[in-house]
Amino acid sequence: MGKGKIILAMLVIVTYILTVAGWLFDSEILFFSAFGIGSVFLLAFIIVALKKPKISDEDAYEEISTIPHIEENAYNETVGYENEDANEEAFYSDSTGENDSVAYTEAPANSEEIAGYMAKIDELSATLAETQALLGETRAEYEAAKNELEGYKRRENAEKNMAMSILPEGMKQREELSTINIVDVAKSVVDELHVAALRAGLRVQVSSGEESIYVRADESLLRVLFRNIVDNSIKYMNRQGMLVITLSTIGDDLFVVLKDNGEGLAAEETGHIFELNYQGSNRISGNGLGLAQAKAVVEYYGGNIYAKSTQGGGMGIYIQLPTS
Repeated sequence: MGKGKIILAMLVIVTYILTVAGWLFDSEILFFSAFGIGSVFLLAFIIVALKKPKISDEDAYEEISTIPHIEENAYNETVGYENEDANEEAFYSDSTGENDSVAYTEAPANSEEIAGYMAKIDELSATLAETQALLGETRAEYEAAKNELEGYKRRENAEKNMAMSILPEGMKQREELSTINIVDVAKSVVDELHVAALRAGLRVQVSSGEESIYVRADESLLRVLFRNIVDNSIKYMNRQGMLVITLSTIGDDLFVVLKDNGEGLAAEETGHIFELNYQGSNRISGNGLGLAQAKAVVEYYGGNIYAKSTQGGGMGIYIQLPTS
């Protein structure tokens, strides 16, 4: 392979690597520029690869040197005279134009090669046109996916802003946080709501395998988290029952499970209980802020919260929080 072909091949590889990089790093300019330039380099490489190489003087000399020579002792005067006559006739025919058929016989070969090149160029042009059309469709799909992603990000940011707006005022900044024993916080909230729970016929129990589980958080926010969930059970039990709060750790994560044996909700309603202002089929007076605010607190600390419930099977709320 000649140096020109090697250089073109390397350029094709580099530009298509840049095309892939543009796609991975979401850079439209890099993607479309590299793809277009790479296509041009690929076309040039194919044309150069199909072009018939020229025979250098050195190669021609080597080919001539391979032709067997007539030994001197086999040469006679008759052969010499015949060759001289033939050479003189060929020279005369060329000089007078009578032997134009010699040049004409080479023309069809060159014409066929040129026609082949032109057909190949037409084929490559058609392929390039198809590629550009495909690129247009790909760009349209890319723009649609990009718009969908941007819409998702806008909704996510709006939800985060809404969550921040419903957090209690006066909470501490992250750099001001201290280490809190969350078991003590949970027990303190249960004691605070003890009278209200008794009136509703609800008994609340805190269970933990460890006396102390420390988390880096704002105590006031943790109290809001437990108070809102316990208060939710007090409101919606509608019968005597029990709420068990279980705290445990696995590695650097804290897991809190709040499970009651109340009437519960249908599964399709359970997925909406953390939405702001949502009230299910068992709605009573209230603004629907409690569980939405509890979710905002959990997500503020980088945790996750979800609920599981069935009609008549009670309500379970599951929380994961980082301890540091």
